[in-house]
Amino acid sequence: MSEDFIETATKKANQCYEYWDEIYSKAREDLLFQSDDPYAQWGREEAEARRKAGRPVLTIDQLSQFVNQVSNDIRMNTPSIDIIPAGGGASQELADIYQGLIRNIEYDSDADSAYDNGVNFAIKCGIGYLRVDHDYENALSFDQSLYIERVVNPFSVLLDVNSIEPDGSDAKYCFILDKMDMEDYKEKYPDASTESFSVSEHYTNDRKGDEITLAEYFYIEEKPITLILDGDEARIMEEGEEPYEGMVTRESTANVVHRVKMNGEEELERTTFPGDYIPVIPVYGEEAWEDGKRNLLSLIRRSKEAQMMFNYWTSTEAELLKKAPKSHIIAVEGTTEDYADDYLNPDKAPVMRYKQVDSSNKPAAPPQFTPPPQVPMGIVNARQQTTQDIRATMGLYDSFLGQQDNAISGVAIQARQGEGNRAVFHFADNLVRSITQVGRVLVSAIPEIYDTPRVVRIIGKEDTNDMVGINGMYVDGQEQNYSLAQGQYSVKVSTGASYSTMRQEASDAYQSIISSQPQLMSVMGDLLFKYMDFPGAQSIAERIKKTMDPNIIDDEVDPQVMQMQMQNEQLQQGVQMLEGQIGQLQEQLGDKQAEIAIKAESERADQESDVRKHEIDLEKLRIEEQSKLGELRLKQEELALKQEELRLKQAEAIVRQENKERDDFKEYVVQLDDRGNFT
Repeated sequence: MSEDFIETATKKANQCYEYWDEIYSKAREDLLFQSDDPYAQWGREEAEARRKAGRPVLTIDQLSQFVNQVSNDIRMNTPSIDIIPAGGGASQELADIYQGLIRNIEYDSDADSAYDNGVNFAIKCGIGYLRVDHDYENALSFDQSLYIERVVNPFSVLLDVNSIEPDGSDAKYCFILDKMDMEDYKEKYPDASTESFSVSEHYTNDRKGDEITLAEYFYIEEKPITLILDGDEARIMEEGEEPYEGMVTRESTANVVHRVKMNGEEELERTTFPGDYIPVIPVYGEEAWEDGKRNLLSLIRRSKEAQMMFNYWTSTEAELLKKAPKSHIIAVEGTTEDYADDYLNPDKAPVMRYKQVDSSNKPAAPPQFTPPPQVPMGIVNARQQTTQDIRATMGLYDSFLGQQDNAISGVAIQARQGEGNRAVFHFADNLVRSITQVGRVLVSAIPEIYDTPRVVRIIGKEDTNDMVGINGMYVDGQEQNYSLAQGQYSVKVSTGASYSTMRQEASDAYQSIISSQPQLMSVMGDLLFKYMDFPGAQSIAERIKKTMDPNIIDDEVDPQVMQMQMQNEQLQQGVQMLEGQIGQLQEQLGDKQAEIAIKAESERADQESDVRKHEIDLEKLRIEEQSKLGELRLKQEELALKQEELRLKQAEAIVRQENKERDDFKEYVVQLDDRGNFT
């Protein structure tokens, strides 16, 4: 059965190697490109050919500054694991104990170095790993503890080929290959086979007879279980427990994580790992999928060719300068001989002297310096362009490195820096996902590792140390029993400045406050020195604390007094709230009254305005009426005048008619007399 197991495991390991081989090959090339190998950024054949020809082979690394900048920015914002109650009898108090215990695990195992190592590999070559393990606290203890380790060789890990989650949480198996010195191996396993675990030539390239390759194989077995609904919570039916009428059950599975250490022929050790997850967590760089196949890119993957071009143009520039003739001095014979040392070492002579006559004692021109050789502008421009290409392929520019660019205002500078941060944000974000999975692994493993009555140290958010008894153990002042097997908990990771950075910021803030208001020294002087790091600062803080008003220091007040003070403060707050509400109501009432008065005044003004408007309209009508009456009178007078003129004209016509008739009659009478017919 053991041979079948080894054969199956070897087959899985080879499948993993085929899946990861291309990704790891590219990752190795990225790491080599950033190494101190003199041919790393050239290629050995081309570099050797140039050296043999006496041509420069310069490597002016432009990439490391960006790698370090991104890596160090992430280090300055250390992710923090937060634990949240998620049911099953969980409480916030137990969640705080879980969180403090995990902080202690991180502190004891130097988890920061593991996180930094994992993300640094992700930035440099596209993939890194973290792992969680457990061991006895010391050689004389029966208690075990969890710890977080860094994986210094990510290429030794072969993760489940079917895992697609960015944190590896869905992985069902994993191999970690390790080479062991043969003498140490025989001492530890004297009766075991010396056959290496064979995956490929790369992994089994052992020094003949001097070392052996072993595999640490994790795999998950899904064990069938029966769930019972007990009240509002579900629990696992225990072995031998009989179902009863009305019992609500459901078939499910529970994960059992096996760990097997083996050589190429047999198992050397077999144990189970606590919890539900494979305790090996990947930290991916830039993740890309194409046709269901994963590809992982480093920060510098797309910038390597631009870096190679930069090295080429820099070497070409140096080669041209090397071959170009040096600057010369042209002088008439006899003008410089007396100052020969100055002209042989012009850099040491602040003043270049010469004679104004030549060897024949005739006036001579001063010595002429020929200009130094010039580098072709095409090469200079090409080198500058490759520098821009390096930055463009990473999306990082001078402002990201703190250098001045064409952004003048603070807003513009912050915007440009923000663009750079967003261009590489996925590296920090993937680390957060991986640390979240580390938190899940720890939370699922803690009830099994910390399952005995014991006292554990928990570390608070301010790096405070407290001792807490768990699983039936108590410490002085502890009134409640804390069982870590109780409840279910979720994990959230938050990012921000490290606590040491926050301490410095707090110290600066307190100093600024007390400098502007010295009277507050008696109120918060202990806090000022509490967050300082020079020797004796904590002692000063404690001494100042003893001189302060006990009412200010919560931990020195009697609990009953504290309760009364809290009630008094609550009442005062209630009174202040009521006073504030009354003030608001009075303000609202005053505003309402003012609004009514303004409205009334406005209405009165509107009414007066309407009356005035009516009076103006009536006056206009009166004026219009008088105007019309005047016009009518004028027309009547004009009509009377016209009638009088007509009457006069008629009278004149009558008079003329009468005069004419009279004249006609007189003429007629005269004519009759002349005829003699009138008697």
